[in-house]
Amino acid sequence: MDAQGDPRTVIATMTRIDRATKRAQREQERKARGAARRGTAPELAARYEAWFEQLTRAHCVKYQRVNWHEILETGLVEPAVKAHALEQKARHALANYNPGVIDSLFGLGADRRRTLNERVLIAAKKDAEIYTRAKRNAEIHNLDVKLAPGVMAFELASIQAALQAHLPVDELRPVLEGVAVDLSAAGKLVVHVDVLELDALPDESVGIGEHGRSIHAPIPPAMRHEIQLANVCSTILRVAVEVLSVAPVDSIQLLARCVPPPIQGYEALDAEPILHVRISHQALSAMDLRRLEPVSTVTALGGRVNWDIQHGFSPIVIDDLALSAPRPPPEQRLTAPA
Repeated sequence: MDAQGDPRTVIATMTRIDRATKRAQREQERKARGAARRGTAPELAARYEAWFEQLTRAHCVKYQRVNWHEILETGLVEPAVKAHALEQKARHALANYNPGVIDSLFGLGADRRRTLNERVLIAAKKDAEIYTRAKRNAEIHNLDVKLAPGVMAFELASIQAALQAHLPVDELRPVLEGVAVDLSAAGKLVVHVDVLELDALPDESVGIGEHGRSIHAPIPPAMRHEIQLANVCSTILRVAVEVLSVAPVDSIQLLARCVPPPIQGYEALDAEPILHVRISHQALSAMDLRRLEPVSTVTALGGRVNWDIQHGFSPIVIDDLALSAPRPPPEQRLTAPA
């Protein structure tokens, strides 16, 4: 087990400058909505629906653990070799094309060859995608082989590196600000999740009216609080799935933190704890998150939260949870790997 310092970053969280910049960008977008709001484009409604789904259904994935023993037994694999199987097949079809009676009669030979040439380009692109995916999988597997002893020994640095390799950052980044891991005073894995602030969530809904026109309506504050609650619970469940898929532990503790809205122009200096829940491997194995609502699921798991529909989230007390291990003196503190 590692000596502990600060929580180890898995997905780098936003700085205050980043957050302020994004707020300013969103404010500019709100002011510029006038022209778009008058538009008739149905894709605006589809885009809103996809955004809402992304924020509140991030947890709808299958839970499956990494088998570290099997990875270690398999050992290192050779890097993927670039192949051109699909392209060669398409080129073979092009080279062997001879216009038939119908093609010759109606002068379709040139069009057929153009289509076959396009298929060669498409096949070459697919070959490149297959190679890139295979190369990436081999690299991750070989990294896993090197990390496996440390992960199974519950070394925090190895767990951090494994999470950085396995977490789907492109999927998680739109629904959260950052993720870090730490060990509690009892040696349990604690996951710190910086969730999206209220300002980053939708403040306007978009639907389809008559003649395909997009209809825009402000979202009331109470409904925005409900969206934030669903987003936080969905995000926490998704992070739990990703972490427990990689870390070979029985359970983890998750702490959601959020920067509260500015009050009279004054911004809070730090994110505040707003939700805590302990989630076990056994619990995730027994449920199909793809069929469950996030808020009721977190509630059933015993989540600690202070929320009401009028005010949204308020900070929770976590002093009794002992989520942080005693810190070594500064001169003895270990430095996280770059």
